[in-house]
Amino acid sequence: MKEITFLYPASGISPHPAHLAWAKSVGSRVVETPMGIGCFDQGKLKGSNILLLESLYCAPFARRYKKKNPECRVISIIADTSFWRERLSIFRRIYYWRYLPIVDGFIAVSERIKRDIQNYVDRPVEVVRPFPVNKFRPRKRDYERKILFIGNEAREKGYSNLVKAMDYLPDFELFLVGDCCRKVRTKKPNIHLEGRVPSLKPYFQKCSIYAHPADFDPCPSVVWEAMYAGLIPIITRGVGQGELFSGDLGRLVLEKNDPKSIADKILEVYSIPDKSKLIKKCMRLSEEHTKEKSVRRFKEAFHRLLKEIK
Repeated sequence: MKEITFLYPASGISPHPAHLAWAKSVGSRVVETPMGIGCFDQGKLKGSNILLLESLYCAPFARRYKKKNPECRVISIIADTSFWRERLSIFRRIYYWRYLPIVDGFIAVSERIKRDIQNYVDRPVEVVRPFPVNKFRPRKRDYERKILFIGNEAREKGYSNLVKAMDYLPDFELFLVGDCCRKVRTKKPNIHLEGRVPSLKPYFQKCSIYAHPADFDPCPSVVWEAMYAGLIPIITRGVGQGELFSGDLGRLVLEKNDPKSIADKILEVYSIPDKSKLIKKCMRLSEEHTKEKSVRRFKEAFHRLLKEIK
């Protein structure tokens, strides 16, 4: 009988709703662990023969448990910069040398992350993409010159280039939502620092373009959410959804990630005569990643991994 425990770090933003839904779909118990190597009651894991980690922050606690229970299997979700080359510092490599040996397999949220993992460690990897959490569909869409970005303060999210791009877009407005606002210092009248907000609905309603020019962002749910709401996304290949943008949607992917290129792409997209066809394609793509489909794909991938790592 499988006894599965889902471990997530006490980061303040965990667990991600998609990861929690995945864990519950396979009958996991849910346990919070400290950030870093802190005090933790191993009794909370008693009887577990499978540990599902939300991230490698939980690996030290899984390692301690597996030492006493070597038959336990450990699977980690990777939905962050864990294996991004730019983040593979000597300290992270030492951490991995110590803790990666106890991880038997991975669930990655994009094909790029899968490749990054396999370039670093020889373990089986399955890909499952998250689903939109905030689903809103306006009754009427006006194509206004309003741009939206939602994200935290991590610099790889690309919001600083987007802010600079507004120098070339005086007739457009930019709404920045989330903790990214902590890092932005500007008094430009066409840039609105909204910070954390109780609801994304008003922003999905009034904005027409969702710009996410990240150097690296695994597969942010907010891109699906913006597409579902009828916004036109402009992203980079560094954003997980970029690997799914082909055909007409390929024109929404930035080839260069600098302020002038971002501004040019926004102007290009805004000038498309018939945006409705493009918007419908974006909506259909987001609809392929519903909660129900994402959870089903996770369960299938999870059980494939278990068979492979026996």
